[in-house]
Amino acid sequence: MRFALSTAGLATVALAGTATGATVNWSHGLDRWAGEHSWEVHDSNMVTVASMAIVSGYITYGGAASVTASTSYPSTSSHFADFAGTMNLAAGTYHVAMHDSYGDGWAWGSYVGGLAIGSGSATCSGSYASFSFTVVPAPGAMALLGLAGLAARRRRRD
Repeated sequence: MRFALSTAGLATVALAGTATGATVNWSHGLDRWAGEHSWEVHDSNMVTVASMAIVSGYITYGGAASVTASTSYPSTSSHFADFAGTMNLAAGTYHVAMHDSYGDGWAWGSYVGGLAIGSGSATCSGSYASFSFTVVPAPGAMALLGLAGLAARRRRRD
């Protein structure tokens, strides 16, 4: 008996190889001095996979799949803005390094800004803070991987 992959089966096997990550939500609350904020997300090999920085006066979010501003720059508040979005990350554990270039943290008046990515979050009360989070494949991705494994196993028997 011979085993042949149909176009749909081939697509399933191809998808299974890349479907080992997930879309992760993130949110970032900036204090009045947003130009002092920056952060990086590092994978287990310490490669930067996402970041936030001020570049030429503009807030930039590298590695983000989507970015939205939920507050638009209040002028009389200690709160600058809230940004949120998604990023697509492979399965694994990530480390987040948060920085405040002035060293007074992400706080102004009664407002305290913070960062949340996936299952982790923190506030920055000085010049540096950090946290870690883990990305697990979505259940659908695991099902695709299982189907690919079954297809490969069946092919070896024939």
